[in-house]
Amino acid sequence: MQPDYASCKQCDEYRKATLRKSEVGLCHNCADKKHIKGTCWLCRRDHLPLEKHHLAGRKNASFTVPICLNCHAMLSRRQYEWPDLWRGVRCPIFLIFGGLDYCVLSSASAMPYELFSRQCKETMTEITQKTVLVMGIQFKVILLVVILALAAETFRTSTIKPIGSTNHAKRYQ
Repeated sequence: MQPDYASCKQCDEYRKATLRKSEVGLCHNCADKKHIKGTCWLCRRDHLPLEKHHLAGRKNASFTVPICLNCHAMLSRRQYEWPDLWRGVRCPIFLIFGGLDYCVLSSASAMPYELFSRQCKETMTEITQKTVLVMGIQFKVILLVVILALAAETFRTSTIKPIGSTNHAKRYQ
């Protein structure tokens, strides 16, 4: 399948999110001259310029992974699609979103951005549905335990009379 837009002149990178706009015809990796080179943790290719990517976004967590500039462009662009419900507030849920995006892209690092984004959303929806189901089951179990504990406490207090009750106290006066 040949894309209907330009690709990098040096490495044939064809994903739109990785192509630089200022330098027509080059991807982020090929256009870079200042970053150290190494092995990308995502695409597993060697001798690429590396950058530290904040999985949860810079505001939410300091945890980073070294990835090439093209993979970084893909993941950073994906972060802009996350729900903005918690923007401005530190939120650990973004670490889950970032980890999910990382896993999806690492499973197929040459995936076009549109497919990558759609697959992330589908996976996120599936995980959310499973989480809601599990939380519903956990809620029911916790509710059952609370009801049983209340019933046991009620039964215990209604059947056992304390030794110092008023009947015993009157008998010894």
